[in-house]
Formats: sequence, C-alpha cells, structure tokens
Amino acid sequence: MAMLEAKVVEIGPEALSPDDPLLILFDETASQQLRRVSIVQRFISSTDHGFHLQIGDQLRIDDQDYQVSHVGKLVENNMNAIGHATLFFEPVPKQPQHNGIYLTPYQLPKIKVGSLISYLPQTH
Repeated sequence: MAMLEAKVVEIGPEALSPDDPLLILFDETASQQLRRVSIVQRFISSTDHGFHLQIGDQLRIDDQDYQVSHVGKLVENNMNAIGHATLFFEPVPKQPQHNGIYLTPYQLPKIKVGSLISYLPQTH
C-alpha cells in the first residue's frame, strides 16, 4: 500500500485550540460552517485502492511523526468520500469516536497552510 499525502490548504479560525487535543480534517468539499473549525486538506498523491490506515501505521505532519493507536470504523469511508477524519492526540477512550484516528505522542503538531500530511502504512 502506497503512502497518501495531502497538503493543508486552509485552517479555519476556530480549528486550533490548545485546550482541545484534536484536529478536524476535511477536503475542499467542506461547507463554510465546517471550514471554520476544520483543517482543509487537498490530496496530492493517491492510490488506486483509496485510503486505508490501521493501528501501527504512521501519520506525519511536516517533520512530526505520530503512531496510529486506533482507527474508527467510519474513517476509511469518510476519508475516501470527503477527506474527513478527526485526529485525536490523546489516549484511546473506552468508547472512541467512529470518525477518529488516535495518535501518539499526545502532542498537537505545529501545522500551517502548506503543511504536508502523510499517511504512512507500515511496510509488511
């Protein structure tokens, strides 16, 4: 499975909060209302097989690496359809979000317009 890359093209005015260890991702089909609280990503490389991420894979934002500790059951369909997932930088709760990708370390990345988000499946 090949790596998938997206470029951050917009960051909503309410997308980043030091109090909430999460980032909401959408592609450019997001409504204006969603864009206020979201990071808008444009996929710049893709695979014929669509989006697939699983526990143990990596996610990289610029030069900051994260390990995937949980992938919600709606993530794959949502990412393929509308580029949507919520990145959580916190321990996986007893009832994780169905649209969530939980990542370690538990530290919000530095992210800006132009940042690259790389979805990196493990090489098996």
